[in-house]
Amino acid sequence: MFLALTGFWLIVVSLIAFIIILGLIIVLHEFGHFLVARKSGITCHEFSIGMGPAIYKHQFTNTLFCIRAIPIGGYVSMAGEEMTEETIKKDMKIGLILDGDLVTKINLDYNMHADIKGEVVDRDLHDKDGNGMYITIKDDSTGEVKTFQVKEKALYVLDGKNTLQVTPYKECFDSKSLGKRFLTLFAGPFMNFVLAIVIYFIYFCCVGVPNYNSNIIGDVGYGYAGYNYLVSGDEIVSVNGVNVSSWEEFEIELDKYNASFPTSVKIGYMHDGVLVEENIEYSIIINSLGLSNLQNEEYKYPEGLNSGAIVGNVSLRYRDDKNKGEYPLSSGDVITKMRVDKYISSGYTTRGEEITINSWQDIVDNLKDVDIADVYFEYYSLEKAKTNDDPYVKLEDSAPLQTWGDETLNNQRIEKISLKLGISPTYHFSLGGVLASTFKGFWSDFTLIFRTLKLLIAPSGIRQVGVSDLSSVVGIFDMITTMVKNGFLPLLAFAAMLSVNIGIVNLLPIPALDGGRIVFLGYELVTRRKPNKRFEVILNNVFFILLMILFVYVTMNDISRLGFIINKII
Repeated sequence: MFLALTGFWLIVVSLIAFIIILGLIIVLHEFGHFLVARKSGITCHEFSIGMGPAIYKHQFTNTLFCIRAIPIGGYVSMAGEEMTEETIKKDMKIGLILDGDLVTKINLDYNMHADIKGEVVDRDLHDKDGNGMYITIKDDSTGEVKTFQVKEKALYVLDGKNTLQVTPYKECFDSKSLGKRFLTLFAGPFMNFVLAIVIYFIYFCCVGVPNYNSNIIGDVGYGYAGYNYLVSGDEIVSVNGVNVSSWEEFEIELDKYNASFPTSVKIGYMHDGVLVEENIEYSIIINSLGLSNLQNEEYKYPEGLNSGAIVGNVSLRYRDDKNKGEYPLSSGDVITKMRVDKYISSGYTTRGEEITINSWQDIVDNLKDVDIADVYFEYYSLEKAKTNDDPYVKLEDSAPLQTWGDETLNNQRIEKISLKLGISPTYHFSLGGVLASTFKGFWSDFTLIFRTLKLLIAPSGIRQVGVSDLSSVVGIFDMITTMVKNGFLPLLAFAAMLSVNIGIVNLLPIPALDGGRIVFLGYELVTRRKPNKRFEVILNNVFFILLMILFVYVTMNDISRLGFIINKII
């Protein structure tokens, strides 16, 4: 159903999925903060989803619930987080609305209607000592200095539309114990982790878990090597003459054989009660380059050419995106020569020899032990052949492709070269297996971001991951579009991964994020004194601005690829 979606409707469905997934993750994150804050006795002024101007507002009890225009997060504004002691300053001109002798509203706009207007002489709007809140004002109309008690739950009137509750210290974030403040801050990321675990549980309940005790084929992927030989229900009985009786044994023998990177394997299997042996050529995916022989449509050697490696699906990584050449390598082209220039240090390579390519085995043999390198191909270009010119792109004219290095691939648990038959075992429901797979999937996503941060911040060798590789909401939308095309269950798994990532990012020790604020709690725990409030607020604001600048930069990088993304979809 999802696979049938193309063009406009794919974009529409992807946009709906984007809003639901990102909205659910953000709402549950902020609800975690909100719920624990309220349980801890902290007044929450605002519960907001998104940033920027509000497009929807609703006041419920003491909390203003908002949906804002820019979908880049949300926040819960808790009493005591802002510099409330500076809201009303001495000598400030304000207005008071009274109920008898009690102040019910404090107008910060002096020009608004008020029962009394004047200049602030003194005030205590926190009641730290438990003696009640008050404000002393010099009445402009009489010149008298008067003191008024401030009613509990009184409001600051910021302008004609917006108000903020005057909150006693006992209901402020800072008044609570370290434990309660920590739980309030941690509750947001924790809800993201809970959401991911729930999603993964649903996912594995739907797909089941592999039955490794059986050697029956459950599914064969279209376009993969095994598709022309094997079908669901066939029983694998041997690998290169070695008998196997379970899927676990089959994978063990296959891994042993694949250690030398062959491009074919002999598989014995029972088909309709008949023993069959076939020498099956692997589907080869060179993950270090984004190059494969997998074909969505059938390509053949052009007339006059009967050797070389026919290119299948590609996701190539050019070293310089601005220098791809007139005819970049694409599906259906035939690689006839290659050269591998290995990196010896950052920015420096050693020139390799020109190698003739007769088959994919030659490409595999010359890349299986390569770390970081620039790779050049001579190839027959289908696109160039259409112009009736010389169809060959020479080595010296080809755009260099840069491999992902061993550190990057190992860090992300990606094989340098994958040899695929495209077959999978049967799946069955097992509560124990589902639970194990749920937490295994969660832990894999949990550790992934830390491995990625290591590559971003402190790689041990040549840096291959930078800020330009980060994704904003535009990049997330592109990934969701890909998942929508693949189906509902891959979309579920992606939502779980995204939820874990957002939870981890919020726990990073960066001011303006939950993790940065937890660091301040750690400082308080060690020193037994609270950090300077003004310093904390200023630091949080500075880092928030820096994060917004980073967000804009990453978004611009994503937008620069948006035209390509839309063309790819349509």
